[in-house]
Amino acid sequence: MAARSTGRGEVIARLFAAIPANYLLTSLVTAGLARLLWLGFGVDAANASATATLASFALFAVLALTAFGMRSVGRVWLGMSVAAIVIGAALWLSFMTGGRL
Repeated sequence: MAARSTGRGEVIARLFAAIPANYLLTSLVTAGLARLLWLGFGVDAANASATATLASFALFAVLALTAFGMRSVGRVWLGMSVAAIVIGAALWLSFMTGGRL
């Protein structure tokens, strides 16, 4: 069976998923995790922010590897888009009900 060649468009789409889209999704998750730790688990704001920020480095690396590891670039974008919408909506609701961190 011949190896499937990867076109430039697919590589560019994966690069945009691995860097700017990944940064957006990671920042949403980081903000949501900090708020969850602060409001949900009672961790003070400074420690909640620091913990979420440290976790964001691992998340960014995993998402970047996932962007290139999945077979379908469409699934990469679909998964990242759905996750960003869900987490962004939850974060927005959190801001509307609980104020700032």
